[in-house]
Amino acid sequence: MRASWRSTLMTVMLGAVFAEGVAVAEQAPSPAPDAQRAEEGAQRWTEALSTGEGTGELVSTRDGLLYEPNAVMRRPEGLSRLTGLFTFPARTLEQPVDTFRPRIQATQSPGMGVEVDVRVRVPGGAWSEWRTGTEGEAVRLPRSGTEVQVRLALVADERGRGPVVREVGLEGWREGTGAEEGLQTLAPLSYRVYATREGLVGGTTANGHVIKTNDRFVALPSRRGLASNGGSEYQVRVCYSKTAKCTTTSVWDVGPWNTKDDYWNPSSVREMWKTLPQGKPEAQAAYQDGFNGGLDQFGRRPANPAGIDLADGTFWLDLGMTNNDWVDVTYLWTSGGGTPTGLVVDSNNANNDQAKGYIQLTGSSWASSTNVAGYYGSSYLVSPGAAVSEPATFWFYLSAAGTKTVDAWWTAATDRSTAAPFIVVNAAGTQLANVKVNQQLNGARWNTLGTWSFPAGWNKVQLSRWVTAGTYVVADAIQVR
Repeated sequence: MRASWRSTLMTVMLGAVFAEGVAVAEQAPSPAPDAQRAEEGAQRWTEALSTGEGTGELVSTRDGLLYEPNAVMRRPEGLSRLTGLFTFPARTLEQPVDTFRPRIQATQSPGMGVEVDVRVRVPGGAWSEWRTGTEGEAVRLPRSGTEVQVRLALVADERGRGPVVREVGLEGWREGTGAEEGLQTLAPLSYRVYATREGLVGGTTANGHVIKTNDRFVALPSRRGLASNGGSEYQVRVCYSKTAKCTTTSVWDVGPWNTKDDYWNPSSVREMWKTLPQGKPEAQAAYQDGFNGGLDQFGRRPANPAGIDLADGTFWLDLGMTNNDWVDVTYLWTSGGGTPTGLVVDSNNANNDQAKGYIQLTGSSWASSTNVAGYYGSSYLVSPGAAVSEPATFWFYLSAAGTKTVDAWWTAATDRSTAAPFIVVNAAGTQLANVKVNQQLNGARWNTLGTWSFPAGWNKVQLSRWVTAGTYVVADAIQVR
């Protein structure tokens, strides 16, 4: 019972007249009036359609980028209009911007649409939420910055016919008036919402991920917090009180029910349903209170009050759920605009793509635990200190040499070591650093160990258990970005 997009590759002839006789219409930017001109000092750029990455139903043709999801796999409640995403590489501008305006050249007929999402890198390396604009519309970003990323959203009509985009240009500037969005708090925002199981193994998520058996991710009803395929830019921590289990995972899909309901945001910046209380999903309000006539964004009557979808591995294995139910969700990016994006290697290899990274244990003293809250994924590994190394080794693969920042995640407690040694070794076997951290502090977050130059191949970060007897070290997860 989910609302999301599914995709399959379809190629069609362009320039034809559609069956009902509606001719293709040309959309191109017209000369803007003075009130719509770019502000003085605006920076302008054009995205290269050949450099982005998109879901399978986006086809590059000689006329442009075509979206045609005719054979899409739909969820039970269905969506009459489907959206495909195409993400361009991040770029660095000469000056910071906090406002953007898209300029689009596209061919489309009634019922189709072209939207442009933009996000900005904030201090500390995180990304802000995405913000969406249409042709000629000026849109304010949550934060200002010089590094931006653009994502194209193409909307098909009710018969699965999509537009063709020939050019995506943008202009950005800094208005510098008023405060930036007040989304950053001392702690991430948390709300109690109704969770449903996503399932749909073999289907494709909104960001292009093909769903596997016992997969681990969540769906939220807005693409403002949608991470890249395999990415961890936007993560949630979900806790289920009936089993006393929690898990941290990424947002890889859009749903349930709505697609523009960022209910975790305050009404001043919420994309739709601005009269609802912050933290209350529109589907919940429609189901329980008859809000919007009891209907969702698409005029359907929600069958449940869901505000989050859980993939099977998250639902069954990590949380121990057997039925749809209420859970407590923490939206981790709301404390600082986002979470750093990179390759995450978890302490549980079931959560890793082992072609990119995995964990290896030495000795028999490492034990899986969930005793202390704040762990990444479904658990963490803990070992008592002793005069022996016997490390937990996080291996990560780089296809090309590069300079990377390494972060570590752990759970904090008073019996932890104050000098837990993380040893960084490159693919040539050279030790780059031995970083000692205090694991009594800064738990349940990414902590930066440092930045180093790594060669291509299998590099590693080892956590040794050679610490003071009577204390413990925790190997939970590392992130390479």
